[in-house]
Amino acid sequence: MKKVLFLVAVLVMSISTMAQNVIYDETNQAGVRTVVCSGMNLGISNNMDVYVALAGFQYKSTVRYSLAVTIGSGHEVEVPDDSRCVLTLDNGKTLSLPTVAGGASILQNVDVEMDEVYQNFRRFAYYNIKAKELKKISKNGITQMEVQLSPGNYSVAFNQDVLGGMLIGSMEVINNMFGK
Repeated sequence: MKKVLFLVAVLVMSISTMAQNVIYDETNQAGVRTVVCSGMNLGISNNMDVYVALAGFQYKSTVRYSLAVTIGSGHEVEVPDDSRCVLTLDNGKTLSLPTVAGGASILQNVDVEMDEVYQNFRRFAYYNIKAKELKKISKNGITQMEVQLSPGNYSVAFNQDVLGGMLIGSMEVINNMFGK
């Protein structure tokens, strides 16, 4: 039975890795290359839906990662500049991810075109996540995500580590794009 569960887990992880594709790949005038992978709608919680993707930024040889989080357009919430995204890992530890300076905005002001996400979601923020934190996610998995918003937070729990699997798959795709 353990072998079957292991094989199912490996299959789910490999499917999430294979399903990743790049939806944005541009270099701005300052020489920063931005790559954003396709993400996932985490579903409706507290009457709000949230779409999450992983973005990679490369300047010269430095690569940084961020969670690109967009909030459904039917909601009048704000993303405070000092907002945090808190990921709870399967081992009970939490990762507190701060917004990137100037990372919270109305989606129309962001130069990332996310197809249906761009049309159906309104608020947008980048949350810094370090490569070592992504590695912790690959070992422990994510059981819950909470985004600090005004007036009310968004929180969602996961029965399976679908978000962690997607982020790890996206990290591999982004690293390949940057030649790492």
